[in-house]
Amino acid sequence: WNQIAKLVTRSKFERKAFIMEQNQAQIEPLFYDTISSIQSFGPKNLAATCHKLAKIRKLCRWNIRNDVWTILEFEIIRSSESFDPMSTASVAWALATSNRSSYAVWDKLGDAALHNIHEFNSQDIA
Repeated sequence: WNQIAKLVTRSKFERKAFIMEQNQAQIEPLFYDTISSIQSFGPKNLAATCHKLAKIRKLCRWNIRNDVWTILEFEIIRSSESFDPMSTASVAWALATSNRSSYAVWDKLGDAALHNIHEFNSQDIA
């Protein structure tokens, strides 16, 4: 997801290619890989995955599959106690950008933020 996000961020040509539906279909195996391996990601990689998916969604106007977000949200709830401030901020941005509104997820993120509030810097807060 990181490489795709980099491509669509720096190149309008690449962004247009990823907007096309037939090219989105080629990414389907990556969704399956993400779903099947998400439990092994750990907090930082989970946060990075959420952030990159939201960025791709925003730039390419993709609808990221709901089952992918549901599994990501479950993992956020499960591992949010291990989030550092940057992971908490990245996940919060990703969920807000993607219009995700699970009360349980936001509640856990709020708890994680309060737990680490003394470690947040100005970028994490922004």
